Amino acid sequence: MNINPAFNYKQNRDKLFANLISIIDGVLSDNELSDSEIIYMTTWLSDSEQISDNPFVVLLQERIARVLDDGVITADEREELKGVLLEVQRSIMDMPNIDLYSKESDINLLNGLCKGIVADRQLGIDEINYLDWWLTQNGMLKRNYPGKHLYELIKSIKEDGIIEKSESELLYKAMVDFSGTDLDSGIVDGLSCHLPCDDIDNFNVIGATVCLTGNFVTGKRSLVSEIIEKAGGKVIDRVTQSADYLVIGALSSRDWRYSSHGRKIEKAIEDRDSGKSSIKITTEDILMKFLPAS
Repeated sequence: MNINPAFNYKQNRDKLFANLISIIDGVLSDNELSDSEIIYMTTWLSDSEQISDNPFVVLLQERIARVLDDGVITADEREELKGVLLEVQRSIMDMPNIDLYSKESDINLLNGLCKGIVADRQLGIDEINYLDWWLTQNGMLKRNYPGKHLYELIKSIKEDGIIEKSESELLYKAMVDFSGTDLDSGIVDGLSCHLPCDDIDNFNVIGATVCLTGNFVTGKRSLVSEIIEKAGGKVIDRVTQSADYLVIGALSSRDWRYSSHGRKIEKAIEDRDSGKSSIKITTEDILMKFLPAS
């Protein structure tokens, strides 16, 4: 099936706008604007070429550049920049012909929110409460992948009224895994989603039925399929109830993160959680770890 390039462009552009709207929400969710968050914003904007000519994005980049120009960010500059962020956010939300109301846009908004919250590499109570409130408002997301996992994790963490450091770290990792943003590794965007993965102690590929999704560091999907089949496994194109594993590639791109990639994950989660299938969801690095040496 041929995909209209214009449609694909608009879809990817809308993802970036939805991301940006919620990145701003995320960085301001604790009412603070740290150096790390400002640097994250300018780096993310630089990577987002498809919206780089938008006047509101240009304005934001110019204001951030001005703040960073002398190497010192004053308290007044932080407050001014917070106002600019909110102004840009409102302006983008008022733009016509931007998809902000579909299921896919909800996921993109949640993705951006997680990126914004983890941009300062820490997770405070105000940020946790804001994410809790945000998910509570969105009935569809909190009941389905990927919001369901985050929502249930937050509720579990807050159940006793005390958020331990280990619990905060667990939620932070879940947000990093979902958003594909691992700042400790210098990655602003682009890792695949690891959020729904199972803990696997052993991956016996011999006789296993495997479905692949996403982009792989190892190479093209055909190469990964060949490696699996040479090791005695069978590779299928779609998730079925007879599948043993869904393997998510270690790379992602904005073009497919929530298209066929996301639908395969959703199907695997649905079958796994409903008991229809014993499928395990895992990642490329786990697959390669357990494959026999060639």
